[in-house]
Amino acid sequence: MWNRLSQIGRDLGSALFGNKSSSSAAKKSSKTKDAVRHLVVKEVTRETKDSISFVLSDPAGAPIELAAGQYFTVVRKVGGKTLKRAYSASSIAGSVQEVRLACKAVPDGKVSPDLVANLKVGEKLEVLGPSGLFTVPDGAKHLVLLGGGSGITPMMSIAHTHLAADEGVRIDLLYGNRSDQDIIFEKEIASLVDKYGDRFRVRHVLEEASDKASRVGRLDQTTVLAELDALGSFTDDAHFFVCGPIGMMGEARAALTGRGITKTRLKEEEFVSAPETDAVEASETQEVEVFLEGAATIVYVRPGQTILEAAHEEGVAIPSSCTVGGCGTCRCKLASGKVSMAEPNCLDPDERADGFILACCSKPLTACRVEVE
Repeated sequence: MWNRLSQIGRDLGSALFGNKSSSSAAKKSSKTKDAVRHLVVKEVTRETKDSISFVLSDPAGAPIELAAGQYFTVVRKVGGKTLKRAYSASSIAGSVQEVRLACKAVPDGKVSPDLVANLKVGEKLEVLGPSGLFTVPDGAKHLVLLGGGSGITPMMSIAHTHLAADEGVRIDLLYGNRSDQDIIFEKEIASLVDKYGDRFRVRHVLEEASDKASRVGRLDQTTVLAELDALGSFTDDAHFFVCGPIGMMGEARAALTGRGITKTRLKEEEFVSAPETDAVEASETQEVEVFLEGAATIVYVRPGQTILEAAHEEGVAIPSSCTVGGCGTCRCKLASGKVSMAEPNCLDPDERADGFILACCSKPLTACRVEVE
């Protein structure tokens, strides 16, 4: 399961709420509800023993708009409970008729094992999005992609899209897995190498020995530096993208920052479990005052509801996107009262200390006032 709680989700929150230049975007977002669509499953492909990809399209033929590196939130009922999980697009981006997502089964997960085992062609899925800012800056010509395991997913969308769109773009991919049997999109990666030659160079790092591996081991700091040096990735114009398990990302981040790669040239996206345990619930309906665009509105949050769900139900359109705590779009300031917020989520310690919450995964324990900046 590619569930994401994004480092860059915090950047999205800042973009919407953190400065005057973005205020118009915040206002536009606040006047619309989540972009819910019902898409049909056109194709399901087994990628590895525990992962699938699946192609979605709009049954009415409407285009799907997305940027390379973004993800969609899938709504699915499992065991009588409606759950939401975010999965990256791995196909070419733009205004497209089809989008391909990928899902890897997580042990003890609730949604991903069900999708991997049971998703069928012809099913309709409720989908929100796209969301996310794990995207390529305008004008970037040298992209360095570091993926671990299922972190390859948004990398594939970035590679497909930018190689096809701009002959001047060069992409280096460093991809780590346990074994050659775990390489997701292996044939597809090889076909991109064949098609684009030196514009798309790839090195595989595997924990188990294989003739497909340029190096045996894990993507630790030493390996990351050695492999990127072999690719010639440390150029002045390179932009780095890191996505995968938390441990691998920490090693990659340390390696890159040690070489002087600044935040302006580094984007990260963590793949961790979405909240599996709900926030603690109050036993009675709670009154929440939502201050939005200069006006205060009282919404009533029933037991089991989040602030975002109750607000949208009553027509108060708090900006939102992924609705699973991963993007930061619904970040609000808790001015008074107490809430229980499901973990993990994308808020950092400083944001929490400053009193911010995410409306999509917060349930009020008392009467509250929240301020949408």
